Amino acid sequence: MSTIWVLLIFPLLLAWLFKRWKDPYRRMPNGARKLPGPWTLPFIGRVHDIPPERTWLHFYKWSKQFGPIYRHELFGTTHVWISSEEVAKDLLAKQSSSFSDRPVVNNLPISKTGGEYLPLLGENEIWVRQRKFGHHLMTLSARNSQHHYPVIETKRLLYKLLIDTPSYRSLLEDHSSRNICRLAWGSPEAAPILQRVTMALLTVISPSGALPNVLSPLACLPEFVSPWKKYERARYQEERSFFLLQLAKVRKDWVNGKAKPCYMQMFFDSQAKCAVDDLEGAYQVGMMAIAGALTIAAPMMSFVLAMVLHPGWLARVQEEVDRVCGDTLPDMKDMENLPVLRAVVKEVLRWRPPVPTGIPHESTKDCIYNGYFIPAGSTIHALEWGITRDPKIYPNADWFNPGRWLDPAYPTYREPLTTFPRLEGHSQFGYGRRACMGVDIVNHELFLVCGALAWAYNLKKKIGKDGREIVPKDLEYSSLLIAKPDWFELDLIVRDEKKRQKIVDQWEEAAMIEGADI
Repeated sequence: MSTIWVLLIFPLLLAWLFKRWKDPYRRMPNGARKLPGPWTLPFIGRVHDIPPERTWLHFYKWSKQFGPIYRHELFGTTHVWISSEEVAKDLLAKQSSSFSDRPVVNNLPISKTGGEYLPLLGENEIWVRQRKFGHHLMTLSARNSQHHYPVIETKRLLYKLLIDTPSYRSLLEDHSSRNICRLAWGSPEAAPILQRVTMALLTVISPSGALPNVLSPLACLPEFVSPWKKYERARYQEERSFFLLQLAKVRKDWVNGKAKPCYMQMFFDSQAKCAVDDLEGAYQVGMMAIAGALTIAAPMMSFVLAMVLHPGWLARVQEEVDRVCGDTLPDMKDMENLPVLRAVVKEVLRWRPPVPTGIPHESTKDCIYNGYFIPAGSTIHALEWGITRDPKIYPNADWFNPGRWLDPAYPTYREPLTTFPRLEGHSQFGYGRRACMGVDIVNHELFLVCGALAWAYNLKKKIGKDGREIVPKDLEYSSLLIAKPDWFELDLIVRDEKKRQKIVDQWEEAAMIEGADI
């Protein structure tokens, strides 16, 4: 019996001693305090208490209990959760030199040596080089003919919705993937493969998608007993082959002087100067494509949900678009005259942020913030669901209310309305050195698509067989890192016959010009 007790107690004693040895709070200065937070079990922390679905609601509940910055422990790692934009800016922007690293994703072992995942890379030489090149691509693309791609794809989307309304969710995903494929490689043909590759990566990096991302000790298992590592190796090989194939296709056209404007073409134009090899260049462009395919479709779907649930705001957008644009689709030149549309789009991002838990940062230095000790190596989460529900900034935050951007009575109102509201600076796009480079792309695509949908269609609750409205559940969202509303029934009806004919004519004109690419 004594031998059994030794076998049981000895591993626990070793784990306790290891934790004491690694305990970062041994470095805490006199007078500093630990952040508040829920009680934790030794070593494993609160792993038992993390729900598999809509985890952001759980962390938001804790923020209301413990305050705008709190901690919880998980397998020896301190997780710091921020639900205040002021705190997020203080740490992630003003002290970005200490809070801009990324934690290792346990279920992404290839990235530890491959160095190709720009959004997930730590602060190293490759990250600095890729980020500089990414800014170069964004600057050039804003000045060339790539900005006509979203217009083409928007016309295609309106036509496809006309003939296959129940597939609205997949059509929005197709639209987003096709558009970013054009931007990345000059053609939409790879969109189906991009969607598959994108979802595979999202599953790997999401806490709810791969068990080692929550139960970190599982990352130590050898591959022959780890289904996650086997899946990751196969996933990575498909992704790598896909990106290199796209690079080879564009290079062939580039050599012959036939490459269409795209990020890959711009990479070839500058490759000699930036000294980046093909694999890194393929991933630089490929990860931009993945980021666009992941994030832009989600707020489009949330816009549809919001308009079905709030028909009064849809009517206001339609009145504004009709008055400003008449018989033509909204264009970027119309943006300054469409403040209601801009307010609705920005409110959609606030009301249902596509990355509700935020992309985690990692601290590289010990820090004292308002008397609280944040140890180096902590994982820092800007909880977007909480930040966009700060009652001091967003009164009645659970209420979908674009008026908070248009009415001087609200703290979020800014003038002039020809400029504000706008997406630039929105907390959803990150902080400091980790701020999203592609905000212009998101702004452009969301404005065009949401404006076009309001211009062309009435979005209404579905009437069931019993004659009653089917009300969508507005919190039924996917539980991966990027949250999208589940499919729901709706009536999507073209507003009048004149617009129906316009949709068809626009499609036929675009198909004639684009040919096989449409």
